[in-house]
Amino acid sequence: MDEAKTTRNYKDTLFGSLFYSCDEAVENAKALYKALTGREVKHVEKCRLEDVLFRQFLNDVAYMMDDVFICFIEHQSTVNPNMALRLLIYLARTYERFFTGNNLYKSTLIKIPTPEFYVLYNGKDKLRTDTLTLSSMFRAETDKPQAEIIVKVININYDNLSESGLKDCKILSDYAFIINTVRKYDGDVETAIKECIQEGVLSDYLKHYGSEVVNMLFEEYDAEKALEIKGQEEYEKGRAEGKAEGRAEGRAEGRAEGRAEGRAEGEADGEKKAF
Repeated sequence: MDEAKTTRNYKDTLFGSLFYSCDEAVENAKALYKALTGREVKHVEKCRLEDVLFRQFLNDVAYMMDDVFICFIEHQSTVNPNMALRLLIYLARTYERFFTGNNLYKSTLIKIPTPEFYVLYNGKDKLRTDTLTLSSMFRAETDKPQAEIIVKVININYDNLSESGLKDCKILSDYAFIINTVRKYDGDVETAIKECIQEGVLSDYLKHYGSEVVNMLFEEYDAEKALEIKGQEEYEKGRAEGKAEGRAEGRAEGRAEGRAEGRAEGEADGEKKAF
């Protein structure tokens, strides 16, 4: 299968480069998949969607590995609660590339690759869930959903790799170490890369891709900080709106209580005068 045409505006992150675009990407992805599942794979085919609709998937890595369609998505800050729906669309578009035309109307059963989805989380906040599902988004709750997407969410921060059981996956460990080092130096990417090279962490890769890696990490760190600032702004906005609503409700309740008390006192005075 030919890989989809890349858009001009498409830019890989470090994760995308390591696990999809660089010369060693296929072997890196196989190593990551083995660490996640314990399974060895033989046949590997790239199948990432890179059209306008999915340009938002800047971190996605999608492969066909033997009979499995596997999609890794790395997140830097927050886990998108709508990821299961996005991946349903992604999956449908991927299947569409394989099975088009009259294939769907044949009388024989078509065997399709088994989908697996992973969100590899490396944000700073505590991970709140390890699973995202399509059925959790349904308006009407059901115990037996007739359509489902299950996405495994795994914390791949460097300090959490042992807990996630991924410490022995060297390429992922090295990636996590780089991200952690960039954060340690508060976005001083060049200093972080020098330390990683000195520590022997992806030194050949970092030397080979040089300024390209620097630019990727600069953009990723800036995007991460922008999301943090946006999140803080939304938090402060929410607090301010909450306070304003609270004051308004308090005033309304105060007026209502005042009117009720006034009526009660007026009725009591009227009864006294009547006697």
